[in-house]
Amino acid sequence: MRKNRGFKLRSTVNALVLITVVATVVIISLVAFQNEKKSLIRLTYQLNEVYVNKIAETTNSIFHNMTQGLAITGRYLASDLSRTDLHFQLMLFQQSNAFFNITFIVDKEGNLVDASDLSSLRRGQKMKSAGVEQALKMKRALVSEPYVNPLSKNLVVMVSAPLQDNSGRYIGFIGGTIRLHETNIFQTVLGSVPNEADGSYAYVVSSEGILLYHPDPKRIGERVARNPIVAKIAAGERGSGSLSLVNSNDIEMLASYAMIEKAGWGIVAQTPAESVLQSARRLIMAIITYMLPVLLLFVVVITLLVRRLSEPLVKLTDFASMLSPTNRGTDELPKIHGFNYEANELHKAFGRAVRHFRYQFDSLSQEAQTDPLTGLFNRRTMDKFIGSWITGGNPFSLLVLDMDHFKSVNDTYGHDVGDEVLKFLATSLRQLLKEDNVICRFGGEEFIVLVPDERFDSALGAAERIRKYMAETDGPTGGKVTLSIGAAHYPGFASNAEQLFRVADEALYRAKHQGRNRVEIALAANEVAATN
Repeated sequence: MRKNRGFKLRSTVNALVLITVVATVVIISLVAFQNEKKSLIRLTYQLNEVYVNKIAETTNSIFHNMTQGLAITGRYLASDLSRTDLHFQLMLFQQSNAFFNITFIVDKEGNLVDASDLSSLRRGQKMKSAGVEQALKMKRALVSEPYVNPLSKNLVVMVSAPLQDNSGRYIGFIGGTIRLHETNIFQTVLGSVPNEADGSYAYVVSSEGILLYHPDPKRIGERVARNPIVAKIAAGERGSGSLSLVNSNDIEMLASYAMIEKAGWGIVAQTPAESVLQSARRLIMAIITYMLPVLLLFVVVITLLVRRLSEPLVKLTDFASMLSPTNRGTDELPKIHGFNYEANELHKAFGRAVRHFRYQFDSLSQEAQTDPLTGLFNRRTMDKFIGSWITGGNPFSLLVLDMDHFKSVNDTYGHDVGDEVLKFLATSLRQLLKEDNVICRFGGEEFIVLVPDERFDSALGAAERIRKYMAETDGPTGGKVTLSIGAAHYPGFASNAEQLFRVADEALYRAKHQGRNRVEIALAANEVAATN
C-alpha cells in the first residue's frame, strides 16, 4: 500500500503565497475600480450641472437685459412712430445690442413700421412669420419659439417687447431677431465646455425639442424630442438635473441640464461615460504597478528561504493567508521560537512588508475620504455622517456655504490663486469651528458644515462668525472673498437628508439673490410645499 506522502512544504507555502498575492491584487483592484468609477461619475455630473446652471443663469440675465433694452427703447419711440429719425434710432439700438441681427417695429396690424436694415424689407410690408404672430397674440415681452424666417430662410428666434401709446393702448411691438446658424448669443456665452478634450459638449434645445445651438452647425434646427433629457425639458420641468443616456451616435453619455426660464429652453452638457471608465482603469493600472513588484518580492523571498524553514514558516504562511483588504489580521506577528537565522530574518522582513502593505491600504482609504486640495472631508464621507446621524435620530444643523463671485477670482487671478482661496477658507473653517463640527468640501467653491447640536442657534452663531470673518479678512487675493450661507436643521426643517439639502439650498439661493454676504435660514419642508 502506497503511503500518502502529502504535499511538500515548499509547494504548499508557494501556493498559499501566490493565492494571497493574486487575491489581494484582484480584490483591491475591483474595489478601487468601483469606488473610483462611482466617484468620477458623481464628479462629472456635478461639473456638468455647475456649468449648465451658470450658463442658464447668464443666458437668463442676457435675455432679461434684451427685453429690458427693447422695452426702454420702445417707450421712447412709441410716443411718435412717424418721427424722422426712427430708422436712425433703430440702427443705433442694434449697434449697441450686438446679439441682434436686425431690430424692427411692427404695428398692431402686423405691418412693418421701420427696421434697422431695410435691404430686404420695406416700410408698410406685412410681416408674416411665426415670431410676429406670437408677439401680436401674446402682447407681452417674450422670447419666441424658433421659426424659419420666410424671407431669409434662416432659423431665427425673436425677442420682443410691446409698444403702447400715451393712452396705454397697444400699438404693436419692437423686436430683434437672432439667426441661429450664424455667430450668436449661444456661441458667445457657451464658450468651452469643461473637459472638452474628452468628448464633452453642450447644446441648447427649445421647449419643442428643436436644437438651437450645437457644436455641429448642421444639426441646428433638428428636432430631438426623443432624447430623454430633452423630453424633460419639453415637459417643462424646472430647475436642473442629471441622468445617463445614449446620444444619437449610440454613445453612452453622462448628461446634466438646466432650464433657461426666460425662454423655456434647456441647456444640456454631457460627457462620454467611456472617458470616466478610462480614468478608473488608469487608477487600477497604477495600483497594480505599485503593488505587484512588492507582492512578487514576497513570493521570491519565501521561495528562496522555504527550504530552511519548517514550523516557523508554516505559522507565517497561515498569517499571510488571512491578509486581505476586508480582513487585515492582527498587528502582532506570530512568535517564532527558533535559532534558524534565515527564519528569524524572514520573520522581520515579513513584518516590515505587512506594515508597508497596511500603510498603503490606509493611505488609499484616507484618499477616498478626503478632498485632495483642502484636506477636508469629501462628499462621500459627509453622506456617511448624515446617514449615521439620521439613522441614530441625532439632531444636527446643516450649513451650505458658497463663495460669492468665485468665478471672477479664477478669471482675474488664475486657478492657482483660486485654489489658494479655497485652501484659505478650509483653514479658516478649521480655526473658527468646534472640533466636533464636520467640515466638507461639497464641490467647486461650495462647502458643507455639519453641527451636531439640537440647538439651531449655535449653528447660526457659527455661520455668522464664519461670514463675518471672511468679510473682514484679506485672503490670498489681497482682498475679501465673502460667503453666502444657507442654514437648516434636522429634524426641525426636514424629515430626511434630501429635504434637508433642498431647503438649505433654497436658503442659499435666497442669500445669493438678496445681495450675497449673508446668512439665510431655510423654510421648513412643509412651508416650502405650501408656498409652492
